[in-house]
Amino acid sequence: MPKKRRPDYKLKDGSKVKSVTTLIGSQLGWNKQALLNWTRRMCLEGIDDKEELREAGQIGTLVHLLIEGHQKGLDIDTRDFTRNQTEQAMVAFGGYIEWAEKVKFKPHKSEMKLVDESWRVGGTADCIGSIGDDLIMLDWKTSKYLYKEHKIQLGAYIKMFEDQYPKASKEARDNKGLKPMYGMVLRFEKEELKFHQHIIKREKIEAGIKAFDSIVNLSRLHDEL
Repeated sequence: MPKKRRPDYKLKDGSKVKSVTTLIGSQLGWNKQALLNWTRRMCLEGIDDKEELREAGQIGTLVHLLIEGHQKGLDIDTRDFTRNQTEQAMVAFGGYIEWAEKVKFKPHKSEMKLVDESWRVGGTADCIGSIGDDLIMLDWKTSKYLYKEHKIQLGAYIKMFEDQYPKASKEARDNKGLKPMYGMVLRFEKEELKFHQHIIKREKIEAGIKAFDSIVNLSRLHDEL
């Protein structure tokens, strides 16, 4: 079974650092009750919850690969994935195609690695693109729900991106009369050709940045104890 390789994130001094998602997962437990309820339901139905999570992870990985391949004009080899994984991923990928054509989406960069020296973290943004004059950071999901953690993740990525590329910052875009960069979570269903577009407005992005800054500080305090 193929596994998605976890990228290494390094600072300028060569130090390896944790990812944004790892830090959020280790310091927040906002949706743990939902996960516990899901695990309990799986057990009552006689379903292996760990296998279900692995299967969902593989489908999500393939969806990301298919979208990235489409944006870069590459063919994706699906032979290492099971038939079920491929079929469900293709349905979700079809949702992406339908959405992209509907909104006239223009991708600029996919699977973009980002590093923040002050936070000492790294992350990989699924996609940066535009719809008209709007500059958007996008996150592809095959989950059934949108969680607050997704907004924090996007807030962290946007802050990291704007720090690395000042010409795309809120201030620079304001000076050009353009809307500041905002976030979007695209959830794709795996059983039918259907997508859910969640726009994360700039005020929510700013709240996500503040939340992640608090997570970084909490992690540092944890390490000092």
